[in-house]
Amino acid sequence: MSFTSVTSKGGPPGAGGTAHRILVVDDDPEVRAAVEDALTVEGHHVRGAADGHRALTAVAHWQPDLLVLDVMMPVMDGLAVCRQLRAAGDRTPVLVLTALDSVSERVDGLDAGADDYLVKPF
Repeated sequence: MSFTSVTSKGGPPGAGGTAHRILVVDDDPEVRAAVEDALTVEGHHVRGAADGHRALTAVAHWQPDLLVLDVMMPVMDGLAVCRQLRAAGDRTPVLVLTALDSVSERVDGLDAGADDYLVKPF
């Protein structure tokens, strides 16, 4: 996977490099907003989704460059989203961002097709 951003911190979108389209999926509106804000400040184009079904719709219509995906969500959890995307041949990079921190949970995330796994709080 090759995903590099060289944007200037605090600059306008795309300042100093490529602005990526990033979909942040988390059912906690405060966490979602914090991640969205941080990525926007870095110059990226960011959208959010509150559950797995909305995430799949956003991926189909917006075609993001990266998904930041929580695991524990209502309706459809993040690992189910990841599995469904991979089964459909979607290779969009996925960063799992979750409170689940055991080794087996990390393995489950990577086995579902995630490219990386980061435990909250970060």
